[in-house]
Amino acid sequence: MEGYRQVHRLSPVLRVWAFLLALATLAVFNFTMPIYHWLQREGVGVVQVGWAVAGFAAALLVLFALSRMWWRSSGFRIGEEEIETRRGVLTKQVRSARYDRIQAVDVIEPFAPRLFGLAAVRIEVAGNTNASLEITYLPRAEADEVREEILRKIAEERPQGPLLDDAPPAGPLVPPIPINRSLAATTFQMSTVFTLLWAFVPLWTDLSAAAIIPVVVGFFPRIWRTIDQSWRFSCTKDGDVFHLTYGLANRRRQAVPRGRIHALQVRQPMFWRMFGWWTVSVTVAGYGSERNRATGTSKLLPVGTWEQAQAVVRAVGPLSLEELTDLEHATYRSPRRARWVSPIDWSRQTVTVRKDAGVVHSTVGRVGRWYQMVEIPHIQELSYTTGPTQRPLDLATVDLDIVPGAFKVSCRDLDAGQARELVDTLRARELPPLQPVDPLSDPADEAELAPRLVDGD
Repeated sequence: MEGYRQVHRLSPVLRVWAFLLALATLAVFNFTMPIYHWLQREGVGVVQVGWAVAGFAAALLVLFALSRMWWRSSGFRIGEEEIETRRGVLTKQVRSARYDRIQAVDVIEPFAPRLFGLAAVRIEVAGNTNASLEITYLPRAEADEVREEILRKIAEERPQGPLLDDAPPAGPLVPPIPINRSLAATTFQMSTVFTLLWAFVPLWTDLSAAAIIPVVVGFFPRIWRTIDQSWRFSCTKDGDVFHLTYGLANRRRQAVPRGRIHALQVRQPMFWRMFGWWTVSVTVAGYGSERNRATGTSKLLPVGTWEQAQAVVRAVGPLSLEELTDLEHATYRSPRRARWVSPIDWSRQTVTVRKDAGVVHSTVGRVGRWYQMVEIPHIQELSYTTGPTQRPLDLATVDLDIVPGAFKVSCRDLDAGQARELVDTLRARELPPLQPVDPLSDPADEAELAPRLVDGD
């Protein structure tokens, strides 16, 4: 492969290490004792066992030879106009990304490769969440060099691009989060509390312990995601790019360009209020739902103090956290009759249109609190809905559909007349200019995923 640079020799094995570990675990726990008893019962000698071990070693050599073939056919090339990756033995796969389409370049250190000092370089490309390239795996120092080389190419292609900036880097926006805070925040989130309470149900009722399994299986990914994405989390802002570092099992350095942020949410879960902790999430164009683990986190602050939330919101802009949480100057709010459909939250359901700042922000929640802000030009669709319980009370909800992300933005239980007024106001918004599309590109790669994917606790 002339002009291609090869990945590390362990890459073929590390790409499937989880499968190999699961296979080995299954074999050890299910076949060790049966094979041992069979050998005793049949009187198999040392010679026969030696032949079996030799056969197993020969099979490993064959697998090693196949992995060598895969390794020789895999590589990447950093050209003048694009970066290209290539892999495959029987089926060749060649993927490329032009530098003017690259949105972010991240360095990821999954658990097993990190043990060998290796890392992957993930390249986020404008398009859907599958339009990304990965270079797996390289020595850590080489991965950093490859990332810097790609960023230099992007700077040559787009001198004013968001990934490189001449401004000197500021101090840490969010210093490394203490481990005890990450663990405490995970313990006091709703999914963990519910799982722990459900674990005691067999002690109080006639249900068997098997009743716990579906709940644990359902909530464990969410619990683990909170730990993993807040573990030693830190955030700095360099020019117009937020640089995130985090991860327990998979250590990751992620870049989030400010220009790709379409919406922001500040949230305080119910059990976090006693600690004064907040979390700040953003919706980033092209990243999609947080359920897609490959795209990284959508949080600029997984768990932090009010002062840290203030700093993050100020860095994103255009509003400050004080303006975002101001309920007194709201443009619209749920009327008193909304208490019949939202008895707890109705008095804190507000919507504020700030044409001077180009945003609309909403608040909701009395027990747990949500403050959301979306830039008006990035609203893709407006949905006016009135449900069977809202219709007799002359209430309506307006959904502001944006690109897929970790949350959706809704203006809930407004007076029907005010809801129509809000729709008419936002319908007159000025949309961002259309970007030119390469006629040779695949339209599927340019489309966003269907909106309304939601990740929330």
